[in-house]
Amino acid sequence: MASFSFGFGDEEDSKPNNVNSSKPSDCEEEPIHNVGVKEHSLAELLSNLPDHLSYTTTPILSPTGKTLLLPKRALFDVRAQLLQENSAENDAIIDQIDTTDLRTGVYEGGFKTWESAGDLASLLLDRGPRKDIDELGRCDLTVELGAGSALPTLVLFRHALANAIPMTFVLTDYNATVLRLITLPNLLLTWALQTGHLGSLTTTTTTTTTTTTGGDQDLDLTPSLLTAFSASLTQNQITLTFLSGPWSPPLSALVPRGSPEMGTLILSAETIYSATSTASFVAIVHTLLARNQMSKAMVGAKRMYFGVGGSVDGLKEACREKGMVAYEVENCGVPGLEEGQGVGRALVEIQMF
Repeated sequence: MASFSFGFGDEEDSKPNNVNSSKPSDCEEEPIHNVGVKEHSLAELLSNLPDHLSYTTTPILSPTGKTLLLPKRALFDVRAQLLQENSAENDAIIDQIDTTDLRTGVYEGGFKTWESAGDLASLLLDRGPRKDIDELGRCDLTVELGAGSALPTLVLFRHALANAIPMTFVLTDYNATVLRLITLPNLLLTWALQTGHLGSLTTTTTTTTTTTTGGDQDLDLTPSLLTAFSASLTQNQITLTFLSGPWSPPLSALVPRGSPEMGTLILSAETIYSATSTASFVAIVHTLLARNQMSKAMVGAKRMYFGVGGSVDGLKEACREKGMVAYEVENCGVPGLEEGQGVGRALVEIQMF
């Protein structure tokens, strides 16, 4: 299995990882998956939450100047929960958090918040699925592939709550532990913010969408709060579906179908880091988009993943071979995408021909 670090500091623990970058040939090998595909009920994930969540604040800055402050579970809080649970499996998870960006076939980087996730969240804060975020009302299904901290979904989840938009949100991640420890907690924190359970959030001036700011804060997860969370989802006709495992026909089969007259929106960030991951990603995107011609995918990525083989150009070519068109969102004004600002990044939309 390939284990490596991209060397990009995107998260609160941006220290260099003590692993060697894999050779490109390692990443081209078909991975041997050590996990199966599984659906996780909301009740199951809620039952495994700790008594409280510690969180930091991540500002999302839109191209038109909007600022959305999103609470995000702190990684030290994840480590603390894993240590309290005291299992050999958790020791391995802590090692993944501390030492590697990803380990092919074992861990796909879901504990980190990647730069391109912030880029996509920034664009969605203005645009939603198309030209205006209010057009979210024309979709009834949103699927985030490789969700992790789920920043793009959190933007739309908050908008759906605020505007009573019925929606099914499907969150997928290779690792079930990421869904349990990061994805659901962040959704719960966003709901708590929207419904006033977190009070007001403050932040300092920042120039990037993924900078974590402000001191650590806590939310007590009382039984009454968790009951209110579930009741609020029901009242607003919002469904949360959680799927773990590799991108594959069994996983796509578990993704619910939206209404024929409504659109499906697929979101993903930093998932095309190698030729192999790009091929798997394009295959499942094609399967999901082919269900409904009103559907589209929005992808945030680095233009080139040096040393591991993935690229935006490679994504475009792979989509073309599958009968899809992938095109960059140009002149979008997302902070940090300007030429010459570090490793080049792009936002890409994908649709069927």
